[in-house]
Amino acid sequence: MTARPPKGELDKRIAGAVFVLFWLVAIAAWIVAGVALGNAGAWQPFIVDVGIVIASIGVATPFLATVKGFGLALLFGLIAVAGFALGDFAHIVPLVYFLRIIVPFFAIMIAPTFKLVNGVKVFA
Repeated sequence: MTARPPKGELDKRIAGAVFVLFWLVAIAAWIVAGVALGNAGAWQPFIVDVGIVIASIGVATPFLATVKGFGLALLFGLIAVAGFALGDFAHIVPLVYFLRIIVPFFAIMIAPTFKLVNGVKVFA
């Protein structure tokens, strides 16, 4: 019998699978944007930006401890995709570049930092 994590905790095997799957989807999106779309107006950068969001969620997933945290990461990813859609299709360049900087920052810096801080016991 396989040991299962307590209810509400994100299983490490699932987190690893999500990491790999989301990176595969992001790479596929970047390939489609670069090769298949050619010069398709605002669709090409939008697909690239969606790939950035998907890859960022994939990077953050192994550092998330709970299923609720993973759900919040997906929710913030959806908000980022909506922001990218607004920025790419309405040609709001500062919004697009802000999101291109802040989305990977949260995935690469903030998620591991919170994981590290939550594991430190000061008065144990």
